[in-house]
Amino acid sequence: MASRAIDIDQSFGSVYKALDLKAQRKAMRSAMRRESNRLRKKAVENLRGSGIGPGTKHNLSKGIRARVYPEKYGAGFMVTVKPHKANRRTGQGEASMHTNRQGLKKPVLSWAEEGTDLRRTKTKTKIFTRKRKGHATGRMRRYGFMRKTDNQAEQIVEKNLLY
Repeated sequence: MASRAIDIDQSFGSVYKALDLKAQRKAMRSAMRRESNRLRKKAVENLRGSGIGPGTKHNLSKGIRARVYPEKYGAGFMVTVKPHKANRRTGQGEASMHTNRQGLKKPVLSWAEEGTDLRRTKTKTKIFTRKRKGHATGRMRRYGFMRKTDNQAEQIVEKNLLY
């Protein structure tokens, strides 16, 4: 079995070297894009199995993004939940945001991955009289679906890219 893998690798190497530089980059990017999309699907599957809100799973799964690095940084990709910088004119970055009940856009996926600390409000006072006492507003537990994806796919991605 090992000798077969070496033969395939050597034949691939000769084909790869026969391509011009632009075609080599294109082939490498398409391989990276294919693997990043596989990994993204795995992350979406882990998100849906994590137990986060029943009505928001489809909305949140759009926020998991796969990005292939440009040529100047070498060959690579990443799957992330961090929101794109929002652009009101083009609507770019809206997919990674969740719209809450008040109609505000929030980056819930990045909070769900790591969890949040307990949050409190400040006591409201107005000239020596207390209007409202400070109180706890809750915390978000850590779901860790991206960490689970990273652990599952570490060897699989390398194997798929090599063969």
